[in-house]
Order: sequence, then C-alpha cells, then structure tokens
Amino acid sequence: MSVKNDPVIVAESFAAELKRVFNEGLVAVILTGSAARGDFLKGKSDVNLLVILSSESIGHLEKITAILKNFRGRGLSSPVFMAPDAIQRSLDSYPLEFLDFKLFHRTVSGEDPLKDIAIPKQPLRLQIERELRGKLLLLRQIYAMHSQNNKELLFALQKAGKLFTAVFQGILELNNQPIPADRSKLFQDAGTMAGFSCQAFQVLLDVRKGEKKENLQEIFNTFLNEIDQLVYWIDGFVIE
Repeated sequence: MSVKNDPVIVAESFAAELKRVFNEGLVAVILTGSAARGDFLKGKSDVNLLVILSSESIGHLEKITAILKNFRGRGLSSPVFMAPDAIQRSLDSYPLEFLDFKLFHRTVSGEDPLKDIAIPKQPLRLQIERELRGKLLLLRQIYAMHSQNNKELLFALQKAGKLFTAVFQGILELNNQPIPADRSKLFQDAGTMAGFSCQAFQVLLDVRKGEKKENLQEIFNTFLNEIDQLVYWIDGFVIE
C-alpha cells in the first residue's frame, strides 16, 4: 500500500486540512471501520472517519466541499459529522453504530469522545431486531426476483456483511461477552451465543475477501433460514 493511500495517513492528512479550515472548531477526528479494526483491504475498503465539530463550525460544511472531493481519490468515504453533544443524545437511536465506533476506533486529532460512552441495552436489542427483520424482508425480495442471477445474489451478500458484523457485535454486547476484532471468531461466538449455525454467515466473510462461490442459490436459502432463526432468538431475548 502506498503511503499516500495508507488509511492512517489519509486520516491524518484530512484532519490537518480540517484544522486549517476550522481551527479550534475542530474537536476531534476519529478513524473508524476496517482501518481501525485491523482488517483493511486495499482497493476494497474505504477510509471511514467520525468528525466532531463545534456547534458553530458544523453549520459551515460548505467550506470543505472541495477538500472532500480531493480526498475521495485517496479512498476517503464521506465522514460522519457530529457536534459534541450529539453523541450522548444519539446513543439510544443508533446503539449498533456507536458500539462499533467505541470498539474499534483510533483518535487522529483531538480528545477521544468515545472512550467513556455506555451503550444502552434495551435500545440495542430493539435496533438488532429491527435491522434483522428489515434485512430479512429485503433479502427475500431480492431472492424472489433474482434467484437465477448469481451476480445479483453475490452483490446482496457483499452488502450484507457490514450489517451482520454490527449485529453480532451487538449480540455479544447484550450478553456482556468479549467482542473480538476478528470477524470469523465474532461470527462463531455470536452464533454459539444465539444457538444457531453460522455456516452461511461465514460466507459473507469469504465474499468480502473476493472469493468466488458456487451454489449461490443453496447458500442464499441457508442464509435466509439462519437470519430467520436469529430473528426468532432476538425477539425472545430478555435483558436482565
């Protein structure tokens, strides 16, 4: 990987540009996603950032439009922009996202705003169920429409990987269990916790790495069945 496109270098360079524009209005720049997790894939993964701006500065994002366009060529995905007080007020709405931020992040500018956040359990359980039910409905639609189209089925599996990584982290968090960075172990641990086979879910990890798969119809059907089992489990989960 060239130094220019190294995710940490990209994050630090972008933070420097933000500092030049906003000065003290830049509170923190946090590297998240696969680069912070340790499984960044060159040419496949984006550079993901959480940017915290003061309440005054966040109203002037037009100042960095040109900077953002320049950094897109270096793999930077559009950052998440927030004001400092929005983090605590968002935890009950987006617990899965903030759990992921908390678990795997690297502060490249400013103070770490994530280290002390507490993920609320009931909103977490509700979001897991909502995401699973929504994804199950969508994937059934995709399968009904494209069961003979391997390209479409493969694309759907590729898109599903990120969601289920977040969901499995949430399942372990609900049970106060350690959450590993390694996605394969994460999927296995969550499957054991919820009492279902994670065979089809492991295919998501293979697809993420670019591995080709045969029998996509069988894989997709098994995948749908496993999601259905997971929905049933989370629906009956009781927070102690």
